[in-house]
Amino acid sequence: MLRYAPLLLLLAPALGCVGKQQVQRALAQTDLGAAYYREGNPEAAIEALRRAQELDPRNWRASNLLAVALLSKGLPEEAEVEFKRALRIDPTEAEILVNYGAMKLRRGDNDGAIEMFTKAMSDLDYRNVALVLSDLSLAYTEAGRLPEAVGAAREATRRAPALCQGWFHLGLAEEKSGHPDEAVEAYGGLITNCPADSEGARVRIACIQAQGAEPELGRQSLRELADATRGTPLGDEARACLTGS
Repeated sequence: MLRYAPLLLLLAPALGCVGKQQVQRALAQTDLGAAYYREGNPEAAIEALRRAQELDPRNWRASNLLAVALLSKGLPEEAEVEFKRALRIDPTEAEILVNYGAMKLRRGDNDGAIEMFTKAMSDLDYRNVALVLSDLSLAYTEAGRLPEAVGAAREATRRAPALCQGWFHLGLAEEKSGHPDEAVEAYGGLITNCPADSEGARVRIACIQAQGAEPELGRQSLRELADATRGTPLGDEARACLTGS
């Protein structure tokens, strides 16, 4: 089943606890690493961020972004070392916890992801609370904690109605809870608020229809969606729903 992946965040620099000139040089390397990463050059990003760490070992942002860059290179074990390094510097910083939780969720460590996202919620200075709630909902869904999944996603969509993944994760939680009407309503919220990013929601609605009270309408919609998205994971999901309906 398609799902919105948790987002990994890029960060702004901040001062560390070493000499001012060294801190400034570390900040410049952190900025450079972030720029390289955004440009799709993780190798150069990793080099710059390691230089930033050498200049200022207390620069948690460099370690956090380095972990993200290492993940993009398919090096989760090395990324985990950097996330842990960053958390030793600041164990309550939501930016680190959210990224580390996203990695855990992608690797199937649902309980670990829940722990990280829950801790991130305690950082009162963090502004992307709806995003954390949405990812927390997905982690709860994957862990089979469905009432908590529904509650977290509903709060995410209440706080940020334009958060596309919040609506999708609410739909998934309601669908797995055995609430097809509520799931269709949630997926409809995604279509309304995020029309350009709604094909996944349309597949899920068609799948629910095909397996429920409107089988002909659902199968017709799935055939159309499968043809329109042929050769993509979305098309594969539409065909799987069509086969199973």
